[in-house]
Amino acid sequence: MTRFAKMLFLPLLLSSIGCSSDPGPVATDEPSVAASGIVTFKGQPLSGYQVVLMPEGDRRPAMGVTDAEGKFVLGTNAPGDGAPPGKSKVAIVWAGPETTVDAVDQSAIDDPSKMPKPSVVIPEKLSNPETSGLTAEVPEAGTSELKFELQ
Repeated sequence: MTRFAKMLFLPLLLSSIGCSSDPGPVATDEPSVAASGIVTFKGQPLSGYQVVLMPEGDRRPAMGVTDAEGKFVLGTNAPGDGAPPGKSKVAIVWAGPETTVDAVDQSAIDDPSKMPKPSVVIPEKLSNPETSGLTAEVPEAGTSELKFELQ
């Protein structure tokens, strides 16, 4: 399963995290600007985690997965195409190792509890943009300076 395919599961996860009302229509071609950054946990790069920016209003989230150096590139309409400018709440969720569809055990797709476990476990509250306490401001000109230093 590619990391982008895993990102498709995130809306299901986020919709099950206490959303009690219909957010209304969401734009399907959200304007975005280049946005990337790095995530560390206790000073070390955090690998295999999905960074999700949930913008204010009825705008699409931006997502990207951290590499071995903790670096990520956000995408809104397609992988790596950027994030909506403005303020966003942030969630950081385990995405799993990068694999191909052929290498994934079909039972892990049917039962997420069988997915590989992270080598570094971060606090559960970070997986929900409403409880993480993390925010990001993406400037109109874009940025490569987003930085999340988790403890």
